[in-house]
Amino acid sequence: MATGFDAGKITPEETSRKASTTNKKAEKREIAKAKILNATLDIIAKKGLAALSHRSIASAAGVQLAMTTYYFGTIDNILVAAFREFVKSMEPVNADLVRRGDALLAQLQGADGVVEDCDRYIEGIADIFAQMIDSGLSSRRDQLRIESQYLFEQHPSEALAEEIQAYNDWLAEIALRFIRPIGAEAPELDAQLFLWTVQCLDFSNVSSVQVKGPSSRDVLLRLMRGFCV
Repeated sequence: MATGFDAGKITPEETSRKASTTNKKAEKREIAKAKILNATLDIIAKKGLAALSHRSIASAAGVQLAMTTYYFGTIDNILVAAFREFVKSMEPVNADLVRRGDALLAQLQGADGVVEDCDRYIEGIADIFAQMIDSGLSSRRDQLRIESQYLFEQHPSEALAEEIQAYNDWLAEIALRFIRPIGAEAPELDAQLFLWTVQCLDFSNVSSVQVKGPSSRDVLLRLMRGFCV
């Protein structure tokens, strides 16, 4: 029989039940939020930013309409959270590019850290990026549709603009990592030109008007060889 003192205590069993209930609620919350963000990115990939609304997102996510507002408040907040998820999806793609670039550099760098065969290094970079651009993978095409929609958004919220700028800065750093070993006089500018060219070639794969002409590899080769002049 519990005494007056014991009756006010929370037993270990009650604590465990409460913790379990809390964990289940948190899990359901995260599942619902993930569904909303995945649906948002799916709509952007298929129909563009203009197709987004609380109703279209909730319908695609299979959740109650009120949940989009409950968890995120506004469409702008959903856009920011979804963009962060997109950036996470790009991390393995860019990590693979960096890994391949580092391996190429290790093969061609001398003991003094200088690339011994610049043209071979440039050809290697062109191969790496042309393979990515010309892969034709459906998952990659979805990433490009989402990326282009965000990067060319005309009226982003201040929070989204900051996220997009941080993403662009990240891409610029990766580009510089590839371009700096060429040893040109203006590596930062050259890296930006390289990034813009890669993006243009990439986005042409999901454009309604296909760009015809030289291969991606040939375009990148001509660009980078110009850095050495």
